[in-house]
Amino acid sequence: MASAPTATVGIDTIAVINNAISARMLAEAMVRDGVDPARMAVISARRLNLDWLDGCAIHVAYPAKPRQSLLGQWPFVSFYRRASRLIEGLLAAGGIRRIYVVNVENLLTNHLALKAKSDPRIEVVLLVEGIFNFQEIERRNRAAWRWAVKPALARLLGLRWQTPEGHLSGAFEPTIHRVVSFTDIGLKAPQDKVDIVAWQPVAPAVPADDGTLLVVHTGLWQWMDADAYLHVARSFVQWVEARGFRRIIVKHHPHVGPGALEDMLPAHETWDVTASMEDLAAEVPAATVAGTCCTALVTLKLLRPDLRCVDVGADFYCDTAYHGDHSVEHLLAGAGVEIVPIGALDGTRP
Repeated sequence: MASAPTATVGIDTIAVINNAISARMLAEAMVRDGVDPARMAVISARRLNLDWLDGCAIHVAYPAKPRQSLLGQWPFVSFYRRASRLIEGLLAAGGIRRIYVVNVENLLTNHLALKAKSDPRIEVVLLVEGIFNFQEIERRNRAAWRWAVKPALARLLGLRWQTPEGHLSGAFEPTIHRVVSFTDIGLKAPQDKVDIVAWQPVAPAVPADDGTLLVVHTGLWQWMDADAYLHVARSFVQWVEARGFRRIIVKHHPHVGPGALEDMLPAHETWDVTASMEDLAAEVPAATVAGTCCTALVTLKLLRPDLRCVDVGADFYCDTAYHGDHSVEHLLAGAGVEIVPIGALDGTRP
């Protein structure tokens, strides 16, 4: 990936992205907004393998897979120092007119949103990053140590910080002018800010086999205790086994390990690719795609309406992992994803 030079002359746009979906929303927003990549600085807040980022004036790349513990943040301090120095240099130069961010819970995006408040010339655009933007994700959904540590870290890095209130995307903050999304189904954002860049369906490049299942892993296990997640995993496996698929393919999450489900699945093969599910939509060899609380179920159904996309366990994980917030079911159902409740598998619900 390209390094981050110190020269900031001519750069008028800053973007912070964190996954393949926000990167895709950025690329499409850039076309719509007439943004020249040669005049844009991009900071990747997650590790992204996207060649087009090297065509930007500056790209500060995330160094490794993210870690969820407090001590695990230490290897990323140098990345945040480098990115914060870049941001301060760009803002001090006075030429920034547009900022794209993915949310306001990150140290860098929080600082950018706060700094933009004092400069009416800067438009702040929120990029949708996934299911996060369609759920009621607030401070209670994050580990308490993060809110205790971030003010001190921000000071050490020379950044401003304001602990977010309400939805962690920041969509409802006055600082955010637009919210760029691939759909408005259940989107947590003021309607007058929503800017839809609809994704057009793609034609299949390979036959979708009715006897093949594609399992899309998620990081859901991070948000619930081990026993609760095992209940979800066992129910998922029960659903899979009852359907008698001849072939099972697994696609890992790009940033998070698969959790216990990986070893519990029947015999399967791994789709060993680094591309996003959205970029692979035409290549999906399975007629059925299943997962638990996975954005790819929605995006694949929008890109490939012919596929059967199935979410297993929303009735349980919405209560256990998301404090009773069932709003993700609105997105799943609205996009045409089939929702299989755990209660229908264990006999507690018809």
